[in-house]
Amino acid sequence: MSKTAKIGIIAGVIIVFVVLLYYFGRGSAEETYVTDDWTETYDPSDKGPYGTYVMKELLDTVGLFGNFLELNEDLKETLEDNPEVNDIYFFIGAENYLDDSSCMYLLDFVNAGNTVFMSSRYFPYDLLDEILYDPDDVFEEAVWDSAQYFKFLHPQIANGRYEYNYVYNNKVEEKFWYYFNPEAFDLGWGDTVVALGTNTKDQWNYIRIEYGGGLIYLHSTPYLFTNISLMRREGFRYAEKVLEHIPPGRVQWDRYNLTSHYEYNDGDNEGGGGEERRSMLEFILKNPPLLWGSILLIIGAILYALFKGKRMQKIVPAAELKENTSLRYINTLASLYMQERKHNKLIRLKEKTFLNFIADHYYISCKEPDAKFIEKVAIKSQVSKEEITDIFDRFRKLERMGQVTDEQLIVLHKKIENFYKKCR
Repeated sequence: MSKTAKIGIIAGVIIVFVVLLYYFGRGSAEETYVTDDWTETYDPSDKGPYGTYVMKELLDTVGLFGNFLELNEDLKETLEDNPEVNDIYFFIGAENYLDDSSCMYLLDFVNAGNTVFMSSRYFPYDLLDEILYDPDDVFEEAVWDSAQYFKFLHPQIANGRYEYNYVYNNKVEEKFWYYFNPEAFDLGWGDTVVALGTNTKDQWNYIRIEYGGGLIYLHSTPYLFTNISLMRREGFRYAEKVLEHIPPGRVQWDRYNLTSHYEYNDGDNEGGGGEERRSMLEFILKNPPLLWGSILLIIGAILYALFKGKRMQKIVPAAELKENTSLRYINTLASLYMQERKHNKLIRLKEKTFLNFIADHYYISCKEPDAKFIEKVAIKSQVSKEEITDIFDRFRKLERMGQVTDEQLIVLHKKIENFYKKCR
């Protein structure tokens, strides 16, 4: 290909690119697009601004709850009730789409002595209808603002104030903030309601209802548990305090009812299902970031095919990976210490190796193991605190001894090996 032809091709691509920029960029001066997806999914696997992935990680590390279950099908088929533990139905979302029969099943679940935590702007009507006189009056008039301050009513944490700004598309904007109407919770039937959290104007946003043998926790502001809120230190602390009100147990996170599963038929959609099917091309055209990404990808592929389609140089042989000889070095060093009967040095080497194993596998590190460190290791490894404490106590004891016997060293080695076999 001649130089003139290449210049002509590049000029043509630039002209096409400018035309596309003009055509698709018109009218976008007043809008701001970002690469992040700002859809309010509230999904525990979504790491976007309005997902709840950070909240899921908080549940896993707060120490009050074990490994939670994810409910991905109808509640009546998946919600478990183990009489030996406090099972917790857990939901965070813009709206909970429980149907009538699932609401009755959930209330029986609570009545049996279990717990419900639900944070939403729209609660299932059938659920409210069973516990309130007037479910239509559950909220006061919503507050339209860009920021709110929240607090708790428990005396030990009543002094804290937590500021939240509503952020959308990387800008602070105004939104509706919902608060419970205290007059709607005149429950009767022996059930009681307690306000746990409010804003600084004492409007309720977090309440606890004693229902039968169990508890129902309702929270009216799910935005406070999204990734964008919990990435702030203040938001993370607020979420921790919310969870501390809930009795320990096994969490069962409902992902299924984040969306509606109501099926219907009409003249335009004989298949029913309640969802409008869209083609992939239509979806790309309606999302400017995807559209521009696709255009640049196509242009890049064309340019690569024209100018880089033919190999420019010989194949470079793959470099061999360097062998990691760290473990071989440690084993050799340990053997030397063993032969020379330098047990004290061998003990310090084993302790360092053990701490490195914990840091590599569980991302927990410290110079001097304490009770908090041991508790975190026990939660992550699923090995009892007593066994881990025993290992570190033996390290301390043997390091202080002037003479260490082979038998004592063998016992320590067996304890460590037992940890490696049992840990997750």
